Amino acid sequence: MLNNTISSMKTLPVELLHRIFDNLDAETILLSIRPVSRLFRLVVDNYDRYVFDLKLISKTNFYLLCRLISPKNVISIIFFNNQQTLGQLDLFLSLVRLQEFARLHSLIFINIDEFQLNFILKRINCNTLTSLSCNIRIYDARYKNATTSRLSSIIAQSTLRKLKLDISAERMLEISWPSICTIEYLTINDRITMDNLCKISQCSPDLHTLVMKKTSQYITNNLTLANHLAINFRQLTSLIIDEIDVTIDQLESFLLLTPSLIHLKLIDGQNRLDGKRLIDGERWEEFIKINLPELEKFEFYFNEWRLTKQTKTDLELTIASFRTPFWIEYKKCFVICECDMKYSFNIRLYSIPIFKSSVFYTLNSKKIFSSTYHMTIDQDVSVMDNINLVYFGLTQSVDDHTEEKVCYST
Repeated sequence: MLNNTISSMKTLPVELLHRIFDNLDAETILLSIRPVSRLFRLVVDNYDRYVFDLKLISKTNFYLLCRLISPKNVISIIFFNNQQTLGQLDLFLSLVRLQEFARLHSLIFINIDEFQLNFILKRINCNTLTSLSCNIRIYDARYKNATTSRLSSIIAQSTLRKLKLDISAERMLEISWPSICTIEYLTINDRITMDNLCKISQCSPDLHTLVMKKTSQYITNNLTLANHLAINFRQLTSLIIDEIDVTIDQLESFLLLTPSLIHLKLIDGQNRLDGKRLIDGERWEEFIKINLPELEKFEFYFNEWRLTKQTKTDLELTIASFRTPFWIEYKKCFVICECDMKYSFNIRLYSIPIFKSSVFYTLNSKKIFSSTYHMTIDQDVSVMDNINLVYFGLTQSVDDHTEEKVCYST
């Protein structure tokens, strides 16, 4: 059967095989597919879209991959530091010549030391980059000017379209933005100020997607001034806020600056116990109708603490404001409100399908929930389509639950 499969694959066009390789990691391509036959070796050697991901390569195969892979065939490198790969990044830098990576489209730095960042950027070709992601782990004051100068130079390139900056406020403020910046997709952390964000917006006419890792006081404290100066982000059509830590009043003030939104995604970063709740379908309906007339897709995941234990009736009352024709018929936005009976002071309200990529599941939890959707999760597993990682909280022996029915979505 295996020989028949290999023979049939040999008849596929090289272009199609290369498209298949686009969905595989370099280790699989070079160490599992390449040795199969002479034909596959030739096809692999001519593949020129490798992603070299340092966080996925095992130590046992590291030297072999560095020898087999040709730098001219690599279009993306993911530089990565953590305890499991301790010293692997420095080893990689000692085994390869960074100058030979001449066709890079993407650079991703995760937990990088500022010294390592500058060592790499000084030697590697960044002229063809369309995407840059930078997360600095350890800062070094000696490299402050070099870091901001090199990042500014990359941002000024006309090829750059996607940018993710997870760096300190000090480094962020020192970056020099070009008068016309070509980025279309920007991800920033909560250490950016409102003035800084406005500057970026004014320089980036093509910026259509903004991902914010928190909406913090650094931004909301200056909203009145921003409104007064008639500053807005009209070019934005998609906004994602990954962790909201402001009140709904402050959040609405910020959203007033984004009148052209088509897609809005919100994740509440706090379990709130106050009167300015995010869980208010009537208030959101009124705000969207007046201020976000072009909004087509609204996704959210909200948490809230209540003063009393919640019952099924309480959840029904909470979700009632999302049963209007605006949500059900016009927006096609369906929601679930749930709580764990063991921790029933805390409720969660989220749109479906759940847009978070990961969830936490307690094995012995007993939930009560209410939904505006006509089917339950058991009946329609597509509700879980976006989830690719589940964290299990085990409070007692797994053997106690082997008899329970478990539903897996693929």
